[in-house]
Amino acid sequence: MFLQFFVLSLFVLYAQAKEENDLHVVFDKNSKQFFEKNEVSMIFFYTPQCGHCERFQPEVEKAAKQLKEEGFVFAKVDGHNYKDIAKQFEVTGYPSVILSQEHGKKYKKFEGPRTSDSVIMWMYEQLNEGTKELKTIQQIKDKISQSQLMYLYMAQNDEDRGFRRYKDYSHAYENLEFYHTFLENAQLELGFGPTDSLVAFKKYDKSPVVYQPKQIKVADLKAFIETNWFQRLQEYNEDVAKKIFKQDRSTLILLVDETQMKDRNAHDALKSISLDHPHEDHLLFIKCSVTNQLFPELQKQIGDFSGTPALFGLQKYGVYKYKFNQAFTKQNLDQFILDFKNGKAQKHYKSQKLDNPIYSENVEILTGNSYQRIINSPEDWVVFYYNSFDSEHLTLLPEYAEIAKQLAQISKVKFAIADVTQNEFSDFSDPTDIYKIRLYKGNKNYTKFIQKVNKIQRERLINFIKEHSNHEFHDDRKGNHRDDL
Repeated sequence: MFLQFFVLSLFVLYAQAKEENDLHVVFDKNSKQFFEKNEVSMIFFYTPQCGHCERFQPEVEKAAKQLKEEGFVFAKVDGHNYKDIAKQFEVTGYPSVILSQEHGKKYKKFEGPRTSDSVIMWMYEQLNEGTKELKTIQQIKDKISQSQLMYLYMAQNDEDRGFRRYKDYSHAYENLEFYHTFLENAQLELGFGPTDSLVAFKKYDKSPVVYQPKQIKVADLKAFIETNWFQRLQEYNEDVAKKIFKQDRSTLILLVDETQMKDRNAHDALKSISLDHPHEDHLLFIKCSVTNQLFPELQKQIGDFSGTPALFGLQKYGVYKYKFNQAFTKQNLDQFILDFKNGKAQKHYKSQKLDNPIYSENVEILTGNSYQRIINSPEDWVVFYYNSFDSEHLTLLPEYAEIAKQLAQISKVKFAIADVTQNEFSDFSDPTDIYKIRLYKGNKNYTKFIQKVNKIQRERLINFIKEHSNHEFHDDRKGNHRDDL
C-alpha cells in the first residue's frame, strides 16, 4: 500500500547503474535506460568541487536509504561531467534535487530545507494529494458511511502541531483516504472524548479506532496508519514479509489451516485480541494460511514443521523467535503477548525438516529441536558444526563419519553434525567460515576443538576426543584411558 507503485521500479532498475550508499550512479551511457525503466525517481545533482553539495549529500543518502525500503529509486548525477543530463532537467545550480516523473518527461525541483525529512516529505506532497477538509458533520457522516477505511483528524485550526504532522504524513500514502475538520463540536457530535483527535473508521471492524498517545509522534502516527489500513489481523504477503524481515517490526504470526475447526478457533481468538490491542507498541498481527503460496517459505524461515495452529513472536528482523505452546484462550494469549514484549516468552530455535535424523550408522543429524537433548545429555557428544552452503565443509562430513565409526568401536562417545544454515542452536553463534567442533560432557559443559583450516587433522582430533572425554577408550595402542577433566 505504502507507495506500492515504486516497488516495480526497484526490480527493473538498469543493472549497470551501480549503487553507492543507496544512490544509483547515472551518467551519459546509462541515463537513457535508467529513465526508460523508472517511471518515477529522485535525482541528486552535484559537482565534485561544491562544498554545499558535500554537506548536503549525507542527508540525501539518509533519504535514499529510507525510500529504498519502500521500493523507491534515488539516483545521483555529476552535473559538471554530465552536462547533458543536467540540461535535460534544467539544472543550473548545485546542489539540486529533482523529482522525475513519466520516465523523465515531467519533473519538479526541490526548494526546501536541505534535510532528509524535508526531501522525503516534499516528494510525498508532489505525488499524493493528502488530507481533505470536511466542513460539516453531515459531510463527515457521509464519508464514514461510504468509505471502507478513512482517517479523520479533528483539530481546532491548521496551526495545531499534531495536525501539521498528520497533514505532512497523509501525502506519504497512496490510495488511502485522509480527512480533517476544524469544526468546534466535532468530537462531541461524533461521540468521542474532548481530547480525541485522530480516528480510523473501518467498515469491517466493530468500532472506530482512536489514536491514544497524547502527542502526535511520527513513529506512532506511522504505526497507527499502517496497523489500521487492513483488518488488524492481516494475511501474510510480500509487503508484510519486508516489514518483518527487513524493517524490524515486532510481529505475532499465526500459521493456520482454516479447514480445521481448532485452527479457526485459534484465528478467532487472536483476531479478537488484536482488535483491542493498542497500536502504539507497533506490534503486527499476521496470519498465514496453508493455502498461501508463501506458506512453505515462511515455515522454513521460522523453522517449525510441527503443524497448525502455531503462533510465533518474531523480533529483530525475525532473528529472535518465541513460540506459544498453550491453549488458545484470551488469558493465555494476553500473557504470551506480555511475555513476548518483555523478552520472557519461550524461545524458539529454527529447525530444519528431516525425514531421517541419521547421517550414518554412528552420526546423528541435529536440528534446532533435537539440539537441547544432546547438550543436556549425561553422555559425551562430539558435535560438528558446518555450513551446508560451503563445499569444503560438505567434503569433510564423510571423513568425520569415519572417525565416528572408528571411535564408536572402542568407546561410548557419540557423534552428531549440526547445519548452522538451516537451524539455530541455543548456545552456538560462532562464525563458520571454518567448521567448528565441540565435545559436550553433560550439563551443557563443552570443550572446543581448535583448528584454523577447513581440513580434518584426523589423529589430532582423535587425540583431542580421547584427552577430554569422560569415557574410557579400549584400544591396543593406549589401553584403558579415562580423563575426568
